[in-house]
Amino acid sequence: MKKEIPRNRNLIYFAIIILIAGLAVVFLLIDKEDAPTPGKQANKQKEAAAYIAKIHEERLKKDEEITDSTISRFHREERAHFIEKGLQYFEPDLNYRVMADFTIDTSTAVFPFPTNTERTPNYRIYGYVYFNIHDTLCKLTVYQNMDFKNSADYDYTLFLPFMDNTNGIYTYGGGRYMDVPIPESDSILLDFNEAYNPYCAYSSRWSCPLVPFENDLNVSIRAGEKRYK
Repeated sequence: MKKEIPRNRNLIYFAIIILIAGLAVVFLLIDKEDAPTPGKQANKQKEAAAYIAKIHEERLKKDEEITDSTISRFHREERAHFIEKGLQYFEPDLNYRVMADFTIDTSTAVFPFPTNTERTPNYRIYGYVYFNIHDTLCKLTVYQNMDFKNSADYDYTLFLPFMDNTNGIYTYGGGRYMDVPIPESDSILLDFNEAYNPYCAYSSRWSCPLVPFENDLNVSIRAGEKRYK
C-alpha cells in the first residue's frame, strides 16, 4: 500500500524551496551590487589620484618649512644640505593606509620619556592600536605628550613612534614617528605614508624621543619618509 505524504509536509518542502530560491536571488543581487563597474572603478581611481596628490602636497610643504629661512628651525648650512639632497620618500601606497582597532588605556602614570639626550619630556600611555599588515597582526602603543597637553597650541594629536624591518636599510635606523588624531571611537585610520623622521635623522644637535622596544614591528613598512643621506 502506497504511503501518502501529509499535506503539511508538502507545504514545508515547498516553503524550503521558495526560501532557497529567495536566498539565491539575494546573493546574486549582492554580488552584482559589489561587482566592479566602470563607474565605481573611475571613482576609486579619482579618489586614489586625489589622495596621492594630497600626500605630495604635504611633502612639498615640509620641504618649504625646512628650507625657508624665515620659518626654518635649521641652520643655514643644514638648509643648504636639504636643498642639495632633499628629503626622500617611498611612493604613496594605499596598502599602507590601514584601519586599526583602538583601545584607550590611560591608567598608567605619567613618566619621563627617554630621548637621545638628557632631556626627558613627560608622556603617558594613551592606548593601543591593533591592525593587520602583510598578513601580520601588529600592536603599537600610542602616547600623549603631557608637557603640551595644556598649551594653546595643542593640536589634539597622539604620538606614535615605531620601528620596522626597513630601519637602517631604507629608513632611519632610529625609527620613525607618526602623529595621529585622538580617536573618537574604537577605531582609527593609520596612514604610514605620513611616517616621518625625527629631527635627529638630520642633525645630532636635536633631542628626540627613542622608540620603545614594544613598538618594534616585525614587518617592513615601505611607506613614508626614507633615510636622510
